[in-house]
Amino acid sequence: MRVKLFLTKKSTIVAILGFCILAIFLIVENLHLRHKEFLQNQLNTQSKAELGAVRSNLESAIHSDIYYANSLATLLTVNPNATLKQWALIAEELYRDSRHIRHLAIAPNDVIRYVYPFKGNEKALGLDFRTLPVQWLTLKKARQMKSIFVAGPVDLVQGGRAFIARMPIFSDPPLNQEYWGSVSIVINSDALFTNTGIFKLASDYPVAMRGKDSKGSDGDVFLGEKRIFNNPIIIENVALPYGSWQIAIKQINITEVYSWYRVYVMRLVGYTFFTVMLLSIIIMFRLYVVAMNRCFEDELTKLPNRRYFMYTLNVNFSKGKKDGKKFVLLNLDLDKFKDINDTYGHIAGDVVLKEVANRVSKVLRSNDVVARIGGDEYVILLPRIHEIKDIHKVIDKIRSSIGDEPITFENHLITVKTSIGYSRFDSKMNSVDELLHKADRSMYSDKQGHMGSILM
Repeated sequence: MRVKLFLTKKSTIVAILGFCILAIFLIVENLHLRHKEFLQNQLNTQSKAELGAVRSNLESAIHSDIYYANSLATLLTVNPNATLKQWALIAEELYRDSRHIRHLAIAPNDVIRYVYPFKGNEKALGLDFRTLPVQWLTLKKARQMKSIFVAGPVDLVQGGRAFIARMPIFSDPPLNQEYWGSVSIVINSDALFTNTGIFKLASDYPVAMRGKDSKGSDGDVFLGEKRIFNNPIIIENVALPYGSWQIAIKQINITEVYSWYRVYVMRLVGYTFFTVMLLSIIIMFRLYVVAMNRCFEDELTKLPNRRYFMYTLNVNFSKGKKDGKKFVLLNLDLDKFKDINDTYGHIAGDVVLKEVANRVSKVLRSNDVVARIGGDEYVILLPRIHEIKDIHKVIDKIRSSIGDEPITFENHLITVKTSIGYSRFDSKMNSVDELLHKADRSMYSDKQGHMGSILM
């Protein structure tokens, strides 16, 4: 009997041990995958932020260089003779102030007669653009638009590649019918890419640029590999006076960037604590519960987040389709929230978001669900409400709770206005997306000042 009991206990221990080993294995591997996802998201976020900064730098640099073309064009329009007489002095001043201009040229009647600096650009003097089909097309484009047009990158007759900002000159402003010629500002592409951080970005990530001759997504790739645009994590548009360029970063694996230890740290830590498996299971389970709670909560306002709300909305939608239970979806957006951030700072913006969440929660019923799904946008689920008059009562209460009393931030009183749209559940609806889309349209209709024009 004792043997049997011992065997029973032993078998039970082995079973528990086996279960613990399996549980630890599953937990550790799950954490490993989550950690990899976190690192991947972190890498993606970092690369997106760096690309955004480079795009901003590039736009700023391009528009700064274009300013010189516009200045020179203005001088030629107002007083071409005096400008040409003082060409060397004016060109030297513009050239010295710019970081990327390779040279400047004036082409009366589309023939280059003036170029600065002259040294190294002798071949450009006397060049007739009409004999260069590619450059002639971009010059005609600028002339037709009567505005600055950024061409390139192009191969220069004097050697090298560059972007060219072309500005047409008319002798009869503001009619701009009498074409005089053009100003060309030749921008050193290498200097531009170095100073704006593109080359640095390309050394850290697979980067490509397209949009030759300001054609955006339709333009040729002029930096990096074309295939990068097939699977990018983000594409940024570089706004030009006319058209755009596009910069893309390819999805990259964390193992290409991070060390082996950083990628597999969860496995190392998890299996190191294998000898204390029971404690590990308790800790891992607790961490899992905490992580799941955070997955469904908005960190700033402590309201449910998009994931939780979508789950709840889908449940109600399914019940509505099955049992005919009615409900209403509200879409709430804060008007001019960006102005609050710009005027009082992002801390004030956070205070407003939290206070709005608090005020809305107070005027709703206990079974209503309000969630923040991003930025200054909230969504509200109202079960057992369907009549339009009842909906408007709730909307009025929400508006009043938010807008009647200003929100205090330091020594400032911030008045917040809202745009609220709604969508009533209809059993004929095919999907939750249809419900969300109608509420979104209704909200934008309210924002434009004609709430109720889109009946749900």
